[in-house]
Amino acid sequence: MRSSTVIFLLQTDVTCDTLTQPASLTVQPGQCLTITCQVSDYVSSHWTHWIRQSAGKG
Repeated sequence: MRSSTVIFLLQTDVTCDTLTQPASLTVQPGQCLTITCQVSDYVSSHWTHWIRQSAGKG
């Protein structure tokens, strides 16, 4: 059985020129995953959250 999870970066009340993140990343169960998010001209950081969403949900 294959299980997938999608993780989104949610930013509210944040000002930046560009937010760059991968469209998708895939690993096998038990493997580690590093998600890199790059923001240019970042102004505020107090409302930055990672959201985990199972594939096919939402």
